Amino acid sequence: MFKKPLIPYNMRLIFLISLIITSFALIWLQLYNLQIIQSPLLISNSNKQKVKDTLILRGDIRDRNSNLLVLDIVSYDIYNNIKDINKLPKDKISQLGTILNLSEEVLEKKLKQKINTRIASKVDHLTVKKIKDFDINFVYERPTVTRQYPHKHLAAHLLGFVNNDHIGQHGVEYYYNDLLMRPTEKDPTEPFTKGASIVLTIDSILQEYAEEILEETIKKTKAERGTVLTLSPKTGDIYAWATYPTYDPNQFYKEKHTKNWAITDVYEPGSTFKAITISTALENNIIDKNIIFYDDGMLKVGSRIIRNHEKTKPRQVDLAGLFQHSSNVAAAQIGLKIEPKLFYNSIYNFMFGQMTKVDLPGESNGLLLDYKKWREVDRATTAIGQGAISVTPIQLASAISAIANHGIWTQPHVLKGIWDQKYMLLNEGPFEIKQMQVVSQETADYVAGLLKNNVEENLKAMAYIAGDVPGYTVAGKTGTAQKINPNGKGYMPGHTIASFVGYFPAEDPEILMLVVIDDPKTDGRWGNTIAGPVFNKVAKMAAKRILENT
Repeated sequence: MFKKPLIPYNMRLIFLISLIITSFALIWLQLYNLQIIQSPLLISNSNKQKVKDTLILRGDIRDRNSNLLVLDIVSYDIYNNIKDINKLPKDKISQLGTILNLSEEVLEKKLKQKINTRIASKVDHLTVKKIKDFDINFVYERPTVTRQYPHKHLAAHLLGFVNNDHIGQHGVEYYYNDLLMRPTEKDPTEPFTKGASIVLTIDSILQEYAEEILEETIKKTKAERGTVLTLSPKTGDIYAWATYPTYDPNQFYKEKHTKNWAITDVYEPGSTFKAITISTALENNIIDKNIIFYDDGMLKVGSRIIRNHEKTKPRQVDLAGLFQHSSNVAAAQIGLKIEPKLFYNSIYNFMFGQMTKVDLPGESNGLLLDYKKWREVDRATTAIGQGAISVTPIQLASAISAIANHGIWTQPHVLKGIWDQKYMLLNEGPFEIKQMQVVSQETADYVAGLLKNNVEENLKAMAYIAGDVPGYTVAGKTGTAQKINPNGKGYMPGHTIASFVGYFPAEDPEILMLVVIDDPKTDGRWGNTIAGPVFNKVAKMAAKRILENT
């Protein structure tokens, strides 16, 4: 016989159902608590944690002397996170109002808004610390980052800027974006992880001075634009690179001139290119050092006539005289002696028609017409820096640097190295600088001697303004090129691109500078009278900043 159960079946069933209902009720209550009651607090804590975990500051950017050029500034937005303002102590609300400089009335109105409402923006770290010191826990902070360029337009085209997503645009901000955002070893005293800080080759004081002189010249001569590029022929370090028009990267969204035309646009170099022509002819034994030319002021090539810039009497011209008088006729005669393929290859070896791979974005290849398309006149016009060749300023400066540096071309660059925040030391950069022999030392040194003689003799004869740098011998060449018609057909009468490229000390060059002024309207529009004074002024400052500080 079966015994009668102690608890009736129907009671057990009721108990089981009650247990299940109670369990579901508890689960529902917990879900309600998490999703409804505590949801705002959990979300805000999650958001704060997420920001702290993912926010990486961009590294600083400094000049060669460790002066700060660019940095990230962290500020905070303050949000409320409360359920019932009526339960808050009045004294805490008053304290918060005092800290945030808000009246209690305004603050209470903001606190009464729906959860996670911003009640203050761009609050600094000290203000946040005060809030925490007063144990005001019904608000929380969220960090925001702003990229600051404290010197405004200084080196704007070299530095670039960041967009609204804090991603680099233009300049080193773009080129080294990954490096600037690459997390370094976290400093335990700092609240956020920071990317690598970098040191540039530029001297900010020289850069500022070059920009001032350039802008002054552009406005005085009513020119369209200009650039002053200063670098080391030996190392490729760019000491300063001023470009006008410029802009303020803090307000990039308002600016029109964010493109660095001095690296993207090309121009015909004019007589500054004659150093390349003579180097080519000497290197390939097409002429010898004692060659003499007959220059009667003009040379007919096919249906074209090549003239000197100034009317001169017929005369005999040697290589020194070719430079000193900037004889187009003599240079064109040399060009006609060089076979197109050989001339093209030599120009290409000097890195024309290809990028120098300077560590800045947007570099152009320049223009170097395929030698198979050259006409006879192209050999003559290319020899004087027109015709089949158009260059960027960085290409020309680097090519003349090779002549100054015994025939060794050195890759130009703006990154000097990585800044060690902890030890305040400069470490090596992330890449190796390329160097190559583009012309023999014998040829380069001989042409360098001609360029030195050119400046010395012209200064002595008071025919040159350019290259007058007290205490230093300068080697260099002026250029006054006709400006190409925008429609691509011929040249614009009366419009020039004035330039001067020079380096010093001529015996052991440490500084090379190229000045290019596009379409000046005064002072004869000559490279000597327009670009020359710019070179002289900036070179004096460069000597003080670079040579006298080493």
